[in-house]
Amino acid sequence: MSKQGQLIKIISRKIKTYDLGGIEFTKTKLLSWLCLRNKATLMQLKQTLFDHTNLVHIEKQEKIHKDKQELRYCLYFVYSNRKGRCSIITFTTKKIKIITVFPLGRKTLRKYNRKFK
Repeated sequence: MSKQGQLIKIISRKIKTYDLGGIEFTKTKLLSWLCLRNKATLMQLKQTLFDHTNLVHIEKQEKIHKDKQELRYCLYFVYSNRKGRCSIITFTTKKIKIITVFPLGRKTLRKYNRKFK
């Protein structure tokens, strides 16, 4: 199994330890805009994290947030050749924080396909 496949298994197991109530959005003032941008409800955005059938690639990112080192994960979900979604999440002790979610279009997916391989 490839390194990427192992990372997908590890993250999917880690996500399954939480429940839907254990997911929180960091951009609380922009939730309606986030839903409009992704053409999905908040519940659908939360449920995509638990459904790993379309999860293709995970990227680790180390960022400094409020003077602390934070480990973030970019989860790339690809639904077809034209549609996809990227969720950037981080894990805390009690919750999964969704930092942002943005859609991926046809041209972006074509660029990322090179990156995924």
